[in-house]
Amino acid sequence: MRGDPRRGRGSFLRWGWPVQVIIDGRFVLDEADLHHRIAGALGYGPSPCRDIESLRERLASGDPRPVQLIWINASAIRMALPRARFEKFVATPETIESLESGRPWRERFVFRLFE
Repeated sequence: MRGDPRRGRGSFLRWGWPVQVIIDGRFVLDEADLHHRIAGALGYGPSPCRDIESLRERLASGDPRPVQLIWINASAIRMALPRARFEKFVATPETIESLESGRPWRERFVFRLFE
């Protein structure tokens, strides 16, 4: 059945269902690994998002929406990255989320961080 919500991520996006990306900090090795995990989970492929600025640009462009980016065990990510880089990584999605706070839920980026 065409547009069946059980047939993969693209179908979910067409139906307006949120994409939920969960990054478990226990498995993040370093900054490059975090980039790779986020880019892969959001469907950006292996080449883009090699740095925080390109990731910010992709997230700010609204691709994909709606999406929830959730970091669990963030304290492990904090240990894997230098302090300044971790703070920048956290500030980037928080900024995108705050810019979209007035949008309807089906058009929003949401970021949650759990220690």
